[in-house]
Amino acid sequence: MPRLKLSQLIFAIVLVMSFASASFAQAAALAATTAPAAAGRLVEIKVPAPSLKGNLLGDPTEQSAAVYLPPSYDASPARRYPTLYLLHGFLGNNRAWTKGGYQGMSLQPLMDEMIKAGKIREMIVVAPNGWNAYRGAFYTNSSVNGNWEDYIFRDLVQNIDANYRTIPKSESRGIAGHSMGGYGAVTLAMKHPDVFSAVYALSPCCLGMEGDFTSENNPAWLKTIRLTSRDQLKPQPESLEDFYQIGFIAISSAFSPNPEHAPFYVDFPYRERDGRLEKNESVYARWRAKMPLYMIDENKENLLKLRGIVIDYGQKEQFSHIRISSQLFSKALAEKNIPHVFEMYEGGDHSSKIRQRLETRVLQFFSEKLEGP
Repeated sequence: MPRLKLSQLIFAIVLVMSFASASFAQAAALAATTAPAAAGRLVEIKVPAPSLKGNLLGDPTEQSAAVYLPPSYDASPARRYPTLYLLHGFLGNNRAWTKGGYQGMSLQPLMDEMIKAGKIREMIVVAPNGWNAYRGAFYTNSSVNGNWEDYIFRDLVQNIDANYRTIPKSESRGIAGHSMGGYGAVTLAMKHPDVFSAVYALSPCCLGMEGDFTSENNPAWLKTIRLTSRDQLKPQPESLEDFYQIGFIAISSAFSPNPEHAPFYVDFPYRERDGRLEKNESVYARWRAKMPLYMIDENKENLLKLRGIVIDYGQKEQFSHIRISSQLFSKALAEKNIPHVFEMYEGGDHSSKIRQRLETRVLQFFSEKLEGP
């Protein structure tokens, strides 16, 4: 595996984590005719999460979320709005979107400015938490982590629809995310098109078992498998090796949990024999079963129901599995005649242009794709 620019990568990861403590003429015309109030507002809420009940990590069954309400929300009490669900990445929480985690991004002023400029329509944006005791639940069901997939598509969506003036149908709901959140967005959309009708994945991790996810391309696997205590995991990664160890255990807890296998309650897709790693075939298959690249055939009809699919990553993306798997995923979609957009954009690395992508691509995409009132 080519050596990553370690200082840049760790800076990008820690930056997000630290802040966690056609044309658009139609949208412009709509903004001009509705004349929204000057500003929307951001509401911090707690959402009951019965799907997480009984998880082995001790994570709460009430989860944080931030809800952006657009400028006309309070002044137009009969009006309903499309909704975008925005999923954050590994090592962060939902405040990455609201408290400066992505290039100083703050969701409320960003949305207000774009609505005022006529670049997007008014919509509700929901940013849920995906942080857990392993610093990322990957938005999937797990006998150790709890059922985070069920929490997002059922508990959270039902709560938002019950308490805010959404348009409660799939055609008016979209889902997007970065890295871990990009993985979550893709899997949730391809499995639940009756809930989400459009998806945008920014530098999505974990789409396939490729590149730096494999033992032959990543020596951190051997050191991860040799860990014997959760105390050996550093609170914050100080090196790329630290990051991979934390990440591999978190992903194992999401993809191949084992409530009987202390101390991490996971099975690994590799095992050590005579100082070398070999595939643990049954566990390796469980990992693949969770990865969208290998889920296309069984979900083809679901994918064809979506109103839009976009996957992108930056030209300087550091994680090789993201580069390789995103390309393979796009190729596989094309071979199945599933409409989508795939882009490798200039200049950006794993995290450095996420705010810019929201401003120039993501929000406009959902403004066009989601049905309004």
